[in-house]
Amino acid sequence: MAFGISPRKIITIPLGNYSPDYYLTLLYHAYKSLGWRISYFNRDGIIGYTPISWESYAEEVSARIEGNNVIIKSECVGYQFFFTDYGKNAKNLELLLDGEIEYVEYHLKENLHETTQQLIDSTPENKFITLEDPPMGYKEKLRDFLAAFTPKPGYYITPVVVLINIAAFFATRIIMLALLLAGILNASRHHGTVMHYLKNDIEGLYLSVGFSTRNAVLSGQVWRLVTSVFSHFSLLHLAGNMVVLIYIGSLIESKLGKWNYLLLYLLTGICASVTSVVWHDHVVMAGASGAIFGLFGVLLALLSTNFYEANARRALLISTAIFVAYSIIPVGKRVDHAAHFGGLVSGYLFGWIAYMGLKSNRQKLIILFAATATVIYTGCCLALAPIYQFKDLRQLTHQSQQLSDKLQRDFYGNYGVSRDSVMLLLNHKALPEIDTLKLIANRMDRLLLPKKQKALANIKSRLILQECKLFTLLYKEFRDRDQVKYRAEINNTTQIINDLRIDWSKTGNDPDMEDGEE
Repeated sequence: MAFGISPRKIITIPLGNYSPDYYLTLLYHAYKSLGWRISYFNRDGIIGYTPISWESYAEEVSARIEGNNVIIKSECVGYQFFFTDYGKNAKNLELLLDGEIEYVEYHLKENLHETTQQLIDSTPENKFITLEDPPMGYKEKLRDFLAAFTPKPGYYITPVVVLINIAAFFATRIIMLALLLAGILNASRHHGTVMHYLKNDIEGLYLSVGFSTRNAVLSGQVWRLVTSVFSHFSLLHLAGNMVVLIYIGSLIESKLGKWNYLLLYLLTGICASVTSVVWHDHVVMAGASGAIFGLFGVLLALLSTNFYEANARRALLISTAIFVAYSIIPVGKRVDHAAHFGGLVSGYLFGWIAYMGLKSNRQKLIILFAATATVIYTGCCLALAPIYQFKDLRQLTHQSQQLSDKLQRDFYGNYGVSRDSVMLLLNHKALPEIDTLKLIANRMDRLLLPKKQKALANIKSRLILQECKLFTLLYKEFRDRDQVKYRAEINNTTQIINDLRIDWSKTGNDPDMEDGEE
């Protein structure tokens, strides 16, 4: 089996007594006999595609004449899971070389009077199909591990972007580690706990190195739409994205041109990021996958046109559609499906713009229209999306808990203290605290929040008001020295508080935080 980002099998055959034209003619008829679709045929070689089946969504089988040899290669068109071809390429070469050529030569020798030029003339022309500019772009030249990271003509921006992502990952981890150690040291100096620091400041660590959140972007930090595209949560997250970027970049960078390719990568990344910002209420967002899906959208758009020769287009379209359909399925808690969708849709739109620009040889159209569309979409999203008051909710929740704890101590922690001292404490301290707690509850109920958090804030507000009512009743009971007059109302209020606490516990303990997304 062949392994790699683009699994392939290559074999070199000496021509011996065969002339190049004659051997190419044999290959032409062998391809036809096997049912392979021929996309390119000329004196320098041949390109064909195997049929689509449940076992395979097409391999490209090419033969290139070099001196007195013919180099025959079978290569997987689509992205292969686990980077293996499962023996498909070796099987193709075996079918072609172990009998098919001899069969064609023996059974068709009476009809092999056609010249190579006649066969060339019968093959549909397409200026995008040549051995020098193959349908799969630079992908077929990724022969070893280092080739994926080495800038070359036709494959320049992709490895540079990959290396920038890798460098950014390790640089941000060094910065985050330094900030983390400083934060832990500061927490210990102020008698805080390390776990409390980690729980409350992990988002701040991510934001300090360019990750993105809804409120940060909507508050004016628009640059995070770009920096988050070059940020990743883990080595596994980074590696997965970079492998797919190398695959899609090697397919289309040479077709678009390096600067068009870079522009579309960045613009679809921005569209993906802003879609994620609008969709998610409060998560940390990062990753190149939105921009990568944008490039897949560009490829799907090009495959919807006559940019590629029909047979090459068919093989690439099916393999690409399978991969995109499988990857876009909204399954997985820590996967940013909104960014994937935003990147894919914007990429498809920009792909059509790129096609029209390439077709008319007006490259500036690509830059102008794609950039304009991105600015308009981003501007609308930023203008229309509300800024949720999560920070205010956290602060009010913390303040309410502190006041509630103080009131508990005021009312239940004064054993052995004279009645006059307790009344003085309640009048001058507890009652103002109750009034402050009521104001907090009213402010909490008016916060601008998404539906789920709004419901939680409403429960919390009602809970606080009921606690204020309970403390007020306890104060009146103590003041009037009457343990009968207010007892029924106290019991009823206590039951309401318990019910609200049950509702609160069912919705989760932290009303403003969700899991981070990749």
